[in-house]
Amino acid sequence: MPDRSELALQLTDAIAAARGAVERAGDRAFRAYGLSHRAHAALSAVDQGGPDGARPKEIADLLHVSRAAATTFVQRLEAKGLVETTPDPEDDRGVRVALTRRGVEMLVRASQLERRLAARAIEGLPAASISRTIRLLHDFKSRLAEKLIGVMR
Repeated sequence: MPDRSELALQLTDAIAAARGAVERAGDRAFRAYGLSHRAHAALSAVDQGGPDGARPKEIADLLHVSRAAATTFVQRLEAKGLVETTPDPEDDRGVRVALTRRGVEMLVRASQLERRLAARAIEGLPAASISRTIRLLHDFKSRLAEKLIGVMR
């Protein structure tokens, strides 16, 4: 049996590989809509801003990217007519990003596709195993956050 540090590396590698597989599958599926997995995530982040739209910093935080990267995503989505920017009424230097009607329709279709893909991916897996895995991953994420804080001090 591998030691715990080797198990930790194997777990980390498995998580990274699974994430990559999810993104590649999403990119292939969303291509029919002219989107990538990241573009779908960006649309979802904009949607979380509600009817008033989201600030670029909020989008960046949700996507775990820099503000500059979020701005690039927004510009690409705007060029496709999926989002629009308007001046932020609370900050005269800022903007709000909101979905256009076409963006809402695209997000709904892409989200439905994402749900179908996710359901297919877990077909045949026992619900108890899925629940245990979800708990394990949440615990792993929490432990990483705790340990990293200790390392950075």
